[in-house]
Amino acid sequence: MARLLPPQLFFLLTLVVIIHPSFGLEHLKGIALVDEVCRHTSHNEYCVDTIIPKPPLSGERIASTTLGWAQIKALEAGTIIASLLNDSSSILPVAKNPLQAKELLQICWDSNMNTMEDLWIASSLLYNKIINPMIARLYHAANTTRVCQDGLKGTGFTALAAKIEDIIKLCEICVVSTNFFVNGAH
Repeated sequence: MARLLPPQLFFLLTLVVIIHPSFGLEHLKGIALVDEVCRHTSHNEYCVDTIIPKPPLSGERIASTTLGWAQIKALEAGTIIASLLNDSSSILPVAKNPLQAKELLQICWDSNMNTMEDLWIASSLLYNKIINPMIARLYHAANTTRVCQDGLKGTGFTALAAKIEDIIKLCEICVVSTNFFVNGAH
């Protein structure tokens, strides 16, 4: 005949299993992992809507995917900036002062070039699992991108502003998901 545990002991064992650090996030799979990663970002909804890496889903795969998307967004931002710089007539409808707009776009171009360099180096570091310098590059990429973002406030460069904002969000998601796989979650 099986003997049941007293309720207090059962409760205590349940708490130990739930709280024990070795339990970690190993139980999270698929969309639950995405939800958990995204919950730790400041852009939860954007994160959930954006992350769709290929299976098997892991913190490392999420980091790799978001880093790749950040690189693509930086390339797209560079294309928009180059187009605006090369065609002065495209600046006129959105800029009150075309000369200031050109100066701003040049600042954005320079910061975007630095961001792309940081993202490509971060990608190489992620591939080689050199994590701390990779995370430092991601923070630097986001901060460099904010220079352009700050200048774009109040301008009519909405397509560029959207790409810039995406780069910053994707850098953050990459850092958070990297922390998940580095800390043994996946």
